[in-house]
Amino acid sequence: MAKVQSIGAQIRRHRKVQKLTLVELAESCNISPSFLSQIERDQANPSVTTLYAITEVLGVSMASFFDVPDKRTKAEPQSDSQSTIRIVRSDRRKVLIYPGSGIRNELLTPDLRREIQMTWIVMPPGTDSGETPFVHEGEECGVILQGQLKTWIGDESFILGPGDAIYHDSTLPHRSANIGEEDVIMVVAKTPPSI
Repeated sequence: MAKVQSIGAQIRRHRKVQKLTLVELAESCNISPSFLSQIERDQANPSVTTLYAITEVLGVSMASFFDVPDKRTKAEPQSDSQSTIRIVRSDRRKVLIYPGSGIRNELLTPDLRREIQMTWIVMPPGTDSGETPFVHEGEECGVILQGQLKTWIGDESFILGPGDAIYHDSTLPHRSANIGEEDVIMVVAKTPPSI
């Protein structure tokens, strides 16, 4: 069984494959080389925004961090008659926890090579996706199962609670925060897949 690499180790591996120095990558991400070094050695936790900037410069998606080996993500056998049917058991989801925030993303789709991505997201109280909004191609739709979420999309903001759903074009700058006192639990669908 292959050992699961930390996010810091994966960043270092991608940086070295691309023959980038710590200084080159750090400057491209507007962070200090010493902070990047600490991230790579798992001595510092980047914000979601910083992690996103690093993956953008490296040309990898944050979703690629889901593809690390994990003994819990054993493939469910596929049906002989329906090769497009996959079951993702709740205890075998691929998981990405954003360092420093505790925001947990669990992949509900079997992998990121489909036309759509569905993710179970848990945001602890007081956490947010960062000050810098995300912008990427595609569309997304989410439904809140628990908690109170404030989301900013373009120049507007919205407060969502249990049962509320929101759709938006992903090219609009967007970010969100848990403004309640309990975990926000939501299910988000994105097309094409991106974390």
